[in-house]
Amino acid sequence: MKNSNKLMSAFLALIFIASTANANEGGYDWLKQRLDASKAYTVAVLEAMPEDDYSFKPNDDQRTFAAQAYHIVYSIDYFHRALSNGGNAQWAPGDENSKSKKELIEWANAKFDEINKFILEQESNDGLTAGVVSYLDHNSHHRGQIVTYLRMKGIAPPQYR
Repeated sequence: MKNSNKLMSAFLALIFIASTANANEGGYDWLKQRLDASKAYTVAVLEAMPEDDYSFKPNDDQRTFAAQAYHIVYSIDYFHRALSNGGNAQWAPGDENSKSKKELIEWANAKFDEINKFILEQESNDGLTAGVVSYLDHNSHHRGQIVTYLRMKGIAPPQYR
């Protein structure tokens, strides 16, 4: 786990260092619909799992649903900090099982709003675009995992947006 986080950090740093392109005309307004849909779908998935099942995990080697949700939200904060700071951000998530369903959903809404606002305020450039793609890909990866958790509990996941 720690090695993959270090690789992600190194990847983001390389993207920012390698990118010397000046900001193109325009920003990321074209991405607003996708950012909004990612937030809405992720929050819907978090809401779909009953609170009593937030401690569910498929096996001993995997995170609980709550820990996966925490990881998703913490990584949104991490990507926001990294994208805001030339790829530099500390990874220190803390206890991934420390928040309730309500707390995780409130935190998710706040962090999605913060990063989406940040992205939409930026002038486009190749380095930032690569970071945004990595952020969305990471979110999709872990959201897909918790969709599987829902299915394992016999819960139909929300309609994909």
